[in-house]
Amino acid sequence: MTNNELYKMLRQSFKDIIDDHRIREKIISFVVEGDPLPAGSELTLTAEYQGAIGECSTSFVESNESFIKTLSEIMELDIENNPRERSIYIAALNAVMNRYKLADDCVACTEGDKSKCAEDIVRHYKKSNGNVNVLLIGYHLHIHKALAANFPLRTLDLNPDNIGKTYFGVTIEHGKDDFADAVKWADVILCTGACISNGTLVDYINLPKDVMFYGTTIAGAARVLDLRRLCPYSRN
Repeated sequence: MTNNELYKMLRQSFKDIIDDHRIREKIISFVVEGDPLPAGSELTLTAEYQGAIGECSTSFVESNESFIKTLSEIMELDIENNPRERSIYIAALNAVMNRYKLADDCVACTEGDKSKCAEDIVRHYKKSNGNVNVLLIGYHLHIHKALAANFPLRTLDLNPDNIGKTYFGVTIEHGKDDFADAVKWADVILCTGACISNGTLVDYINLPKDVMFYGTTIAGAARVLDLRRLCPYSRN
């Protein structure tokens, strides 16, 4: 699948939902909360549509901003070339699919559930795959820590504040420069759903590997694209 084909599928699916429910002129609101973060770090863009929430983890929005758009305006966003507009689109897709029960578990888990989530992921791999080389895409403290304690692990990230640092005995590698070698080494890949907002999703769905995604950013797209997703403590 190419990026063009991927975005075409997302556009068509979203258009069908909007047209089926006749909601082109309905309003959807957005908010980004949190302190400014270093370049490359991610904030959560939250969309709200008729009481339903959709989220997108992205490094292409500013802290403490809010705005509203019509769904018709959302459909006109440049999701192929503009990462900020792509992030807005993904959050909106998640919120609308959540509202009409077309996607599951669109709201992130609480801080207290993150360690339990990581433990569930470890149990999943032990049961399904045994002792395998695990490649984690996107540094996540709890998941990285749990995987490092139980499997041979490599972790890739695009945040310059993480690359080169060692956490729990595993050094974070560069998400682009070390990609090919890490993928070749891996038996299974656990990938952050934020790869859809940063434009790298197609790099993972084309791999001849056991690839699974985590997080709420990819909730709607996982349904549209029929991707495997593990996010045990997220909710609607």
